[in-house]
Amino acid sequence: MKNLLQTQSIAWAQGIRVALEAEGIQCKLLNEFDRGVGAMPWIPVRVVVLNDDDLARAQAIVARLAPPKAGPPPPSWRWQKPGCILLVIDVILIGVWGASLDHYGLGTLTYASGALVVIVFIGGSLLIMLGPRADKGTS
Repeated sequence: MKNLLQTQSIAWAQGIRVALEAEGIQCKLLNEFDRGVGAMPWIPVRVVVLNDDDLARAQAIVARLAPPKAGPPPPSWRWQKPGCILLVIDVILIGVWGASLDHYGLGTLTYASGALVVIVFIGGSLLIMLGPRADKGTS
């Protein structure tokens, strides 16, 4: 019995087990049920190959199934990330605007803060919507 891989994902371990069994390789999951309520979720699930001779084939199957490494984010993210941040700031500003509207009523301060809320919302939305234009020449 040889250890093939350790993972925190039960779903990934189950998928590997199914793929190996489909290829005729006998394997077993260890620590699969040690992750429930009150148990120790930091203990990884282990996939072991029962026949030592099948280890090389099993490693090749796992390498074929492994997802590709993530690359850098697309160029649109340079636009969309500040847009998302502006929308989060806008949610906070809406709360401040609502509190000032409740406390001061309609007046110059509430009109100015309302205009700021609208401007920040439009700016964040525009950054998010215009972001994909940065991806046009990259595919």
